Amino acid sequence: MNIAGYQFQGPYPLATSIFNAVGAVYVISDVNNSAIDVGQTDNLKDRMVNHDRKNCWLRNAVGEICVYAFVHNDEKTRLAIESLVRNGHKFPCGVF
Repeated sequence: MNIAGYQFQGPYPLATSIFNAVGAVYVISDVNNSAIDVGQTDNLKDRMVNHDRKNCWLRNAVGEICVYAFVHNDEKTRLAIESLVRNGHKFPCGVF
């Protein structure tokens, strides 16, 4: 899926997917492709298992929660992409 000009891979169902321990920007959505949250991490595997906003995702999702990921190893680039995506959408979770 193209998000803010970047090709994100997915959707990967959160409940059944096994994520790699890679740096990535991620977008959380539901079965209707409604964007719920965005973030970045240096370890996607750990972040999806231990995410502090999972309860917010569950409250705002219609059906299954899905993950789209753009893998990139540079934190500065990931932060810039996360900011670009966040500024282009209204997310019910992770609002700063």
